[in-house]
Formats: sequence, C-alpha cells, structure tokens
Amino acid sequence: MPPGAPGKEGREGKLQRGLGVPWLFAAAYSAVGFSIYFALGVVAERGLGLTPLIFLASGLLFALTTLSYVEGGAMFRERGGSSTFARHAFNELIAFVAGWAILIDYLIVIALAALSVPHYLAPISGSFDKPALEIGVAAAVIAAVCVLNILNVTGRGKQRSLAFLALADLGLQLAVIVVGLLVVFHPDRLTAQLDLFTQPNFKDIVYAAVVAMLAYAGIEAASDLAPDIEVNKRDLKRIASLGAVAVPLVYAGMAAIALMAVPVVAGPHGPETALGGQYLKDPVLGVVSAFHPHWVAETMRWMVALIAAPVLFWAANTSMLGVSRHIYTLAINRQIPSWLGKLEKRNATPYVAITICGFIALGLVIPTNVKLLAGIYAFGATLAITIAHLSIIRLRVKAPDKSRPFRIPLNVRWGGADLPLPAILAAILSGLAFISVLAYHTTARWVGIGWMAFGLLFYVVYRKVFEGTTLTKRVSVPEHALTKQVPEAEFRNILVPVFGTKFDDDIVATAGRLAAAELEGSDGGDSHLDVVFVIEVPLTLPLDAKLPQEREDEAQRALARAREVGEEYEDVDVNTEVIRARKIGAGILEAARRAGSEAIVIGGEPPTKIRGGAMIGGIGAAKPAEIGAATEYVLKKAPCRVLLTAPPEPE
Repeated sequence: MPPGAPGKEGREGKLQRGLGVPWLFAAAYSAVGFSIYFALGVVAERGLGLTPLIFLASGLLFALTTLSYVEGGAMFRERGGSSTFARHAFNELIAFVAGWAILIDYLIVIALAALSVPHYLAPISGSFDKPALEIGVAAAVIAAVCVLNILNVTGRGKQRSLAFLALADLGLQLAVIVVGLLVVFHPDRLTAQLDLFTQPNFKDIVYAAVVAMLAYAGIEAASDLAPDIEVNKRDLKRIASLGAVAVPLVYAGMAAIALMAVPVVAGPHGPETALGGQYLKDPVLGVVSAFHPHWVAETMRWMVALIAAPVLFWAANTSMLGVSRHIYTLAINRQIPSWLGKLEKRNATPYVAITICGFIALGLVIPTNVKLLAGIYAFGATLAITIAHLSIIRLRVKAPDKSRPFRIPLNVRWGGADLPLPAILAAILSGLAFISVLAYHTTARWVGIGWMAFGLLFYVVYRKVFEGTTLTKRVSVPEHALTKQVPEAEFRNILVPVFGTKFDDDIVATAGRLAAAELEGSDGGDSHLDVVFVIEVPLTLPLDAKLPQEREDEAQRALARAREVGEEYEDVDVNTEVIRARKIGAGILEAARRAGSEAIVIGGEPPTKIRGGAMIGGIGAAKPAEIGAATEYVLKKAPCRVLLTAPPEPE
C-alpha cells in the first residue's frame, strides 16, 4: 500500500513500510549510543569536573533536536535528514548546504569509530595502539564496511543481530554506571579541582559543550530510518521521549563515573584528567581499568572489548550506509553529478560513492587526531542542526495543514501558524553553538569553511555550467537512471525527440534503458540514442532563416540535458541534433529515416495554441492530453515502431 493510501482502521496517522517498534527502538539506539566510546575523552579534556553537567546541557539540545527530526521525518518519510527538511522548507541551495555539512560528519564518524576500534582491543593485545597497527586496523575496518555496503549485506535480515548488539551496548553502559557506583563512588572527586569559570574557564566550557554534540553523532543516521518505520502516533511519541531523555542521562551517568574513576588532578599546566590524555582514544576502557579490585577491572575490560569493538564497527558501517544513501539522494536531486550515485548492477548500491568516501575516511584516520576530528564534526553538526530546526519552523508557516503524525509540543500562535517553541529555542542554541565553533575552534573553523567553500563552488559550477539551471530550483532525475538494472528490449538504434519539457528526462531515461538492455543482451556492436529537437519554421520563411536566439538556446539546453541523462547508461552512444522542419512531426520522421532508427521513443509535446477543429489546424478533444499533433503524426506515419511514454501520475 503506498504512503497515504486509505486502509484499515488505525492506518491513518501511521508511518508505513515499517520495521516495527522493537526494531525501531534498537536501531535508533544503535545509531546514537555508540559515540560515548570516543566522545567522553574529548569532552573531559576541556570540560574537566563539569563534564557530567556538560553532557546534560548538550543533552537538552539533543532532546530538542530529536523532536524536530521526528516531526520532519514523520512528515516526509524520506531519507536525508536536515537536507530533506530544507528542500521542502526553503530551496535546493539551502538543502545542499545542509547536505554537504552532513556528509563531512558522516565521514568523521566513520573515521572516529574506525580509529577507536584498535584501542578497545587492548585487552587482547597491547600492540594495537602502536601507530602502524592502529592505522592498519582502522583501514581494515573502513575497507570491511565499504565491502559490506557495496554488497548490500548490512541491513537485510540483520534486525535480530542489531537489536542484540544495541541491547548489549546499553547493558554495558548501565553496567559501567552500576559497578562504578559500587567500587569508585567518590562524589568529592568531581569538584576537587573545580574552580568555576577559571578551571575550566568560560571558553573551555563552551568548547567542551559544543564538542559534546559528538556524543549524539548518530542522529542523522537515525533520521534515515524514516522511510522504514511503522508505528502509531502514541508509540512514536514514546520512542522520541524515551530516546531524548534516556541517552543524555546515560551519558551524564557515564561521565560522572568516569570522573570519579579517573579524576581531575593537578598537572604541570593546570588541572587535567587522563581521560583527555592517556585514555583519549579509549576513555571507557580507561574508566573500567581504574575499577578495583583487580578482578573487577579485568572483567569489565574484557566486557568493554567484546562489546565496544563490534559496536564501533557497526557504527562505522551504519555511517557508511548513511553516506551511500545521502549521496544517492544528492545525485537524484542533481546537487552532485549522477555518476557519484551510480548504482551497482546486482545489489543496487552506490559503489562509486562508497569507494570514494572510504578513501576520504582513511585520509581522516591517518593523522590519528581525535580532537581535530571532533572539532570539525561540531562545525558540520551545528550548521546542519540549525538548518533542520529553521526548516521545521518554516514548514509550520509554509505548510500548516500538511499531515504531521508527530507534532512538537508547546506551540505559540503567530499569524496563521503554530510555531514550535522547542524548535525556536533549539535553533537559537545550535546557532550560537555554530558561532562558538567559528570563534573558538581555530583549525575546525578553517577546515570547515574550506570544506563548505569547495562544496558550494562545486555546486555552483555544476548547476550553472553542466546542469544549466538555477541554484535554487529542484531538478531531479528518475531513480532508475542511476542503475544498470534495465528491462529486456529489442532496439539498438533509437530516435528520441525532445521538446524542452519537464518530461524529457523520463523519455530519454526510458530510451536509455532500452538501448542498454539491448547492448547487454547482444554479442557486440553499439547502441545509439539519436536525440533531436525539431524547430518548426513557418512557411513564410526559408528553412535556413535566422530565428530568434532564444529558440536556438532552448533547443541547445534541451539537448544538453538529454545528453546528460542519456549518458547515465554506460556504453550507450548519445548523438544530439537540432533539426529545422515545416512541421515537427515531419521533421521527426525524416530524422528517423535518415538514421535508420529501429524505434522512436516519444512523449507529448507542448499543446498547440490553436483551438478549434482540424479544419483550422487545431486538435480535437477526444485524444488523451499527451497525444499532441506531432505525436499523432508520428504514430500514424512512422517507418518503425513507436513507443509512447506517458507522463507520471500527478501527486
């Protein structure tokens, strides 16, 4: 049943094509709960004794952000998170800014998770933290997740395994808290070296609070579950509330135990904790290593190794899945070239994007600088989250009547819209957090600005030079244009007339699939698409007369666009030509005869402006709307088979 279709009682207000509530909860927690394994040390390094409170404060923003993401995800049931929200609320340019920021965050999570795995294997061997082996294991993790995602073995049939891993992860974190309360409960250690606004100072507090957002690194990946969930409004509210409250409390509890087990002490340059030094890359392992007696510490170390390493591996894998889905969405919406989102034939996975991103993630791993990666992550996260909140607010004004299975509570009436106060507060907080990154995270500031500048330059050049469209207009290609999976056909030499309409993409894509199918089933030879744009020249002018330049420009734009879509199909040659003729239909048939076309794939041309009967050159009303004068002429007189493509069903 398609989304929004009527159905049985209780179907209205549900998110469809689902995984079920237990699987949703497990998947959502597994997408968020892993980041404590590398975030704790980075935050404690600057937050010192205030680290538990900092996690609670960042948890407030996480809770507010969860509400916005749940409302947006429930409303659109599309992948893409903040980028998708911005597309519907604003335009393609803002959506690209959010999407490009999300992309670097996905890559950083992959790098951080992969870099942490060898350190959490220390109970097995102390050699894993040596630089060469550290990078080697991280590279192996990245290579493995690339292969798993290309082969598409990461999601299908893995619900039980993922649920078990998520529960084991939650159980381990609760065990660390409970055991810590029994063996290292020293509340005085939390304030022993604390001198508010001096140690840590205001800058350190803000720095740590923003970096603490790394602890909730999986929120974008969790939002990608939107198309895969089926849950009624009541359960959706329960899951959102539980996640928004439980995760920050667990993280704050972990931080409190950590600072009691590995306390802040006086150092040569001021207060410090080994969590931000010796245990920076494996803080949870450092915490349990400080437990006593010795057998408790050893038992907990092995528990951490046996659970944290698989959890981190799966976190890297989930983030790579998010990367592949994200790039695919960008490619479909013509924000990046479609070849980046090209799908592998058998498994329908964007193998080009996965491979490239694997190499980028490896490049991020090689410096082994966790603090740098955390700062860059904060740049992308604060920017994307701010856009997400603003989008939800904007949608309340732009589309107040759109169905919302989940609505953020606490609204204020403004004009004709109910504005969500939590989203407004969150937009302000995340906006200030972004400003603080620019002010206090020097390296992250320049790397982040450089990343965004490169992306925007790439976007502008691609949209203006190659796409020939505005920066804000939504331009998309059919999803099947990114795959080699095509139906069987019997045509190798196909003529495709285009008219410069929004249906040209569908027409050319249909012809491309036919040509590619024939090529795959043949023993050799080439398949051709001959794309033509016929300019109708009045009888009062010679055929070679100079016509208005805008007409020529329109033809060239339509052909350039058609070539780009047609070339999505590998090994299919695309030829384009502008033809002048007295009648469009006659010009199409002349081109077909000259090229020896085996088939003509045609859609409906723009309707004639002449009204009335055939006696005065008009078209009758009995034919379907897509059958114009030229189409009818081609259907009647074509020297080969004609395939008529119907426009998509209106939404």
